Amino acid sequence: MVLELKEVEKRYLRTPALKGVSLALEPGQVVGLLGLNGAGKTTLLKVAAGLLLPDRGEVQLLGRPPRAARGEAVFLPEQNPWPERRRPGEVAALLAGTDASFDPERFRRLMGFLEVPDRPFGQMSKGQRARANLALALARRAPLYLLDEPLAGIDLISRDRILKALVHEWREDAAVLLSTHEVGEAEGIFDRAVFLREGEVVLDAEVEELRAKGKSVVETFKEVLA
Repeated sequence: MVLELKEVEKRYLRTPALKGVSLALEPGQVVGLLGLNGAGKTTLLKVAAGLLLPDRGEVQLLGRPPRAARGEAVFLPEQNPWPERRRPGEVAALLAGTDASFDPERFRRLMGFLEVPDRPFGQMSKGQRARANLALALARRAPLYLLDEPLAGIDLISRDRILKALVHEWREDAAVLLSTHEVGEAEGIFDRAVFLREGEVVLDAEVEELRAKGKSVVETFKEVLA
């Protein structure tokens, strides 16, 4: 088991963000984390990454609390986390010197595959920044990748390149938990779909089982969350 959440609860002041969430990820799975705005997707990803502590419940990353195993998970936030004056190559050099899991050759390969110019982040389009950040994230060899809206607000070509990169660079010993509103475009890479509504998991389904019932992930999203 790569990741396991058991009855996890999280509140912001008196507002519940997660309500008794249970979830488990095995190696080799790409899991879509789906829900409307405010459903708790980002909170769940941050709890899984060890960036937030749950108020109740248990989180295990490779059998340990996430903060004790933080190097085993890569969290990619929706917003660009790097200074705008920095180039991806500069960030990669920094990571290569401080993180043994960072693979510079894989980073260079991903930058080429994603067609990202090595210019300062502040001089990039939003799609280019998203692709550069994905290259930096996937260049780390980790058992778990937590991707928060990597397709949000970017052009169609960038979304297509990102999805192809996820497939192209896929490793059977790793798991991906990916939140997105671009359900129709991303569902082709999902093994499972987890649907969140107001902090609760309302459906956790194998995509092939949905298709066997004649339903797409998009159709299920509309049925379950509309």
